[in-house]
Amino acid sequence: MDGNEKAQHNRDAFQIERVILFTDAVFAIAITLLVIEIKVPELEHPTESAVLSVLAHLIPKFVGFFLSFFIIAIYWTAHHRIFRFVRRLNNRLLWLNLLFLLSIILMPFTTAYQSEYSLLRTPWILYSINIAFTGIMQIALQRHLSNAGNQVVAAPEHEHPDLDIARPLMSPVVFISSIALAFVLPPLALRMIPAVAFPLLAFLQRKRYQRLCAAYEQRHGGKVLA
Repeated sequence: MDGNEKAQHNRDAFQIERVILFTDAVFAIAITLLVIEIKVPELEHPTESAVLSVLAHLIPKFVGFFLSFFIIAIYWTAHHRIFRFVRRLNNRLLWLNLLFLLSIILMPFTTAYQSEYSLLRTPWILYSINIAFTGIMQIALQRHLSNAGNQVVAAPEHEHPDLDIARPLMSPVVFISSIALAFVLPPLALRMIPAVAFPLLAFLQRKRYQRLCAAYEQRHGGKVLA
């Protein structure tokens, strides 16, 4: 590697690091805003029964918090997993990443909205649109990285199983399905759909991932980068 190539490599690495640091900051802010939405109730005459009563009223907020916390955490690990393959940036990748972050930073609002009105259908539909949009942008990111013509990932890593779109496809499928079911199921039942669907889909995805890893190792030799 000559001086010019080394300088370009250093510039690429610096720019990628900037994007990752900015992305991590957005994720950290979004997760922090989730818990800020859960306010400690003020009681004029605090008693054990009063405290337990207001705590019971906060249960939907805590359910929304934990659901969104783990969804954001899953997307952060997914972003970390796919961006380790990036060797250079282009404008399309930057904008796809920004739109992905737009969906993440909206999540505290849609979480609070559907938690506050947990007995209504519309807040859940808005929340589901938000999560589905996040999944769609994750798919767009992975498609961009796995496209050899974009030259943002070195060969043969653009074929890596971690860039397979089946995994990020799960979230849009689950939440778009819940939007359709919102017109026939009660609102509380809608909130149980992710808890039932994700473990089953994760099991099926794990089987697919193992098959893709075996095929990747057979084509290129060596162990799959975990």
